[in-house]
Amino acid sequence: MSKQNTQITTFTLPSESSTGSGGANLVKKYTFHWPLFVLSVILFFVLAFFYLKVTKPTYPIYATIQFKGPTSSDGTVINKSGQDATLDPISTPVIVENEIEVMQSKKIMYKVVTDLQLWVNYTLTSGDEKQDLYKKSPVKFRYIKAGASLGTGVNLEITIKDNNTYTLTDDENGDKDYKFGAPVRTDDLGTWTLDKTSEIANYKDAVIAIKVGDPDQVTDDLQSKIKVELENKDAPFVNLSTSDLVPERGKDILNSLMAQYKDDAMNSKNKDAQKAIDFINVRLDSLDRDLDIDETAIQNFKSSEAMTDIASQSQGFRDISQANIKANNEADIQLNILEDLERTMNNPKNADALPPTSAHLEDPSLMDLYEKLAVVQMKKQEMLSTLPPTSPLFDPVNDQLAGLKKDFRDKITALKASQYAIKAQTAKFQAGIQAGLKKIPQQDKAYTAMKRKQESKEKIYTFLLEKRESISLRYASTVSDSEIVDDAHAAKAKWPKPAIVYVIALLFGLAAPVGLLYAREGLNERISTRKQIEDAVKVPILGELSYQEDTTPIVVTQGRGKFAIGEQFRVLRTNLSHLHGNSDKGRVTLFTSSIGSEGKSFVSSNLAVTLAYAGRKTIILEMDLRKPKISGVFGLSPEHRGISDYLVETHTDLSKLIQPSGIPGLDVLGCGPIQPNPSELLEKDVLDKLINTLRETYDDVLIDSPPIHLVTDSYIIARTAHAVVYMIRQGHTLKDELEFINDVDNAQRFPKYTLVFNGIKRDTFNYGYGYTNSYYSSYNTYTDKEKETLGSKFRTFLRRF
Repeated sequence: MSKQNTQITTFTLPSESSTGSGGANLVKKYTFHWPLFVLSVILFFVLAFFYLKVTKPTYPIYATIQFKGPTSSDGTVINKSGQDATLDPISTPVIVENEIEVMQSKKIMYKVVTDLQLWVNYTLTSGDEKQDLYKKSPVKFRYIKAGASLGTGVNLEITIKDNNTYTLTDDENGDKDYKFGAPVRTDDLGTWTLDKTSEIANYKDAVIAIKVGDPDQVTDDLQSKIKVELENKDAPFVNLSTSDLVPERGKDILNSLMAQYKDDAMNSKNKDAQKAIDFINVRLDSLDRDLDIDETAIQNFKSSEAMTDIASQSQGFRDISQANIKANNEADIQLNILEDLERTMNNPKNADALPPTSAHLEDPSLMDLYEKLAVVQMKKQEMLSTLPPTSPLFDPVNDQLAGLKKDFRDKITALKASQYAIKAQTAKFQAGIQAGLKKIPQQDKAYTAMKRKQESKEKIYTFLLEKRESISLRYASTVSDSEIVDDAHAAKAKWPKPAIVYVIALLFGLAAPVGLLYAREGLNERISTRKQIEDAVKVPILGELSYQEDTTPIVVTQGRGKFAIGEQFRVLRTNLSHLHGNSDKGRVTLFTSSIGSEGKSFVSSNLAVTLAYAGRKTIILEMDLRKPKISGVFGLSPEHRGISDYLVETHTDLSKLIQPSGIPGLDVLGCGPIQPNPSELLEKDVLDKLINTLRETYDDVLIDSPPIHLVTDSYIIARTAHAVVYMIRQGHTLKDELEFINDVDNAQRFPKYTLVFNGIKRDTFNYGYGYTNSYYSSYNTYTDKEKETLGSKFRTFLRRF
């Protein structure tokens, strides 16, 4: 028989697939479990109450610090040359981001921890209540010799007996009494002592818990809690924040942090400034020695070269050279004049004539002789005008004239010798000057090099002197680059806030059941809803059947009673009729499933009863030859001969094998004795003969067959059937079986292949509640409502969890 896809009208319980949109389905799904949500909300509210009871409030602490002077928020240096920035560390610009990192550095934090002794915590224990004793502790822990390592910290517990004695709790060695200030030796802490404070009188018989931590670890914890942020890069204001259970401690931490930072910055600046001054002093000493050496070298050079000032000396040489040249020229002129006079005087032709005179003659004695000679010569000329040349009167005049001429010649000779001497002297002088002028460039070069070296060192020396004075003045009046704008102050407790805690508890109270239900559904490997079937397979669903808690195998009655399940089977009967179409007699329907206990025997037997009540002559075949159940359902003897006898003995009278069920119109053909080879028996043609014979007598032939995922019997029997009804049981059939159902459908192994979703528990799976609540109430006017016991109500309520 070929497979036929038939439109089926199914009886559907309100569920994911049949009640409104997906959102409405989801709401109904979760609201069904409202007791779970109520219990979860109550539980989280109780937890919130105790949380608020035991959680101490945490206070936010804030402070603000401002950076002054030239600042840079982008890492650039402002208006400072590299040399000045190096030699004047006090005036270098402040890079805010760098300072923020310094403030958050472990070095600064460690100083805060050690100064405030935050690595020791004191707690007053009174019953279940604990009180932090920051700045109120009656004792103070002090190391004498620390141990090797504290690990995560060491806890001590003491009881103060009086103002001088305390008891140290020791579970291993027994409690011991110690005096305050007395050394105590323990393996984990080393040697330590407890000093009493001014608060000791207020804590008599008090139990104090002391936790001694590792300062490094405490510093790391403190670093993670403190935030240092630059609010606006255009304004150098830095905000510091932290939180603490004790506001006073939080304020002390921030104030100490800012103070430590300022002190560290000042010390760093002073240290850098002192380093710069020390460097300048060393350099000045070195330059002083070098300058002394250079000046001595210049002095020795001037002395050896007979130098005063090269420029003046050069000009003097030039002036002397000009004067020598002029003197030599004057001497030449005088020599020329004297030689002319001498030639004139020695010329016989001019014996009685006077030599010519020259205005350039500079010697007064020669000029005096010339004048005397001119007077005698004039006197002789006057005598010649009256006397003859031979007159004896001329003898005295001639003698006088001859004597004057001789003197004149001698004078000329002497003057010539003098001029020659002058020329020789100037020539010698000029040679010395020329030699001196030739040495000047070399001297100037050597002197300039020595002077340049000396002047360069003088400039450096002068610069360092000025810089030292400048840094010294700043060092003496150094001010901090930062200023505290707002001291640390505590705000209102930021946590816990009861309103927020209860809102969170409500959210968790609602979310926890949702997560639990979602996880429970996600981890469930078994089919729970019709939608899971419809999403996975294309095989139509013939109907849905509710789960029955009682053990009665036949739940369908002809009159009043189990109304809901009875109506479901009647709808299933109607859908079966639609499935078979026009066939009204001899309809063969096979019931099977994937595995056992999915309800095929229950459904087939109750559907057979429903068909019989409808006036259709029906027979049900117990064809599960391995594990028969139908006979037991109807209270029939399993020893009665049945199908196996017919298949083995082909001439067996069939009428002797059929048994009445006790319900009018319904007969049962039992299994008979269990055979070792049921599959081979079902392969025989006698099975077809059996079915055809029964079709002639009965309107409906229902076959209860074995699960097909376990044995192949149902595949063999399917050749005789007009339709196959495949059972799926809620909460029992595995989701993996849906893929197997698809494989069977794709292989077209069964005719008119349909499914029945059986054993639906609306309370457990939030499925089908609408049928009982709404659908049932519409029939309440003519049908008695099923009685619910207190136990059933309680079980129904528990299923909502």
